[in-house]
Amino acid sequence: MKLSIATASILLVSLLAGAPAEVSAPGTQELHKLYGEPIMERFAVRSGISLTVEYGRDHKACQFLIAPEQLLVEVRTPGPPMSSQGVSAVLEQILPVATRGRQIDSATDTTNGGTVLTTEYEDLSIRRICSAPSCVSSSENQDVRTLVVFKRDTCPKHIE
Repeated sequence: MKLSIATASILLVSLLAGAPAEVSAPGTQELHKLYGEPIMERFAVRSGISLTVEYGRDHKACQFLIAPEQLLVEVRTPGPPMSSQGVSAVLEQILPVATRGRQIDSATDTTNGGTVLTTEYEDLSIRRICSAPSCVSSSENQDVRTLVVFKRDTCPKHIE
């Protein structure tokens, strides 16, 4: 293969300069143009607490996952427990008690040293997983994750 002197010179200067080639990552607007509105988003809502939202066909929330902040590559590794007061505050902010509807049932189950608090409402359920039985009223960091599932026809059905 024969290179022109100009091409060889440019290649040699680039290699010797050690200038890394910068890859341009697509931004939000570019991705929205390519693929439309997202079906999921993640927000940093408080120090150490993230909120992941899954949307339905109507672009309204179908599920909320409140979990410790972590990188995508760490998703399978459980993070440290979150502030229980912080999780309660996030729940109250996104779903004030007055907007949850009539409570149908509640249950507490103990599993593997943790506690699962499930509260069923007419239109949604809240499953709060804690490292101790008293996380809802605790001032300590005992919340592992909380899942809110809306019971709407436009939401995808998941195995619970």
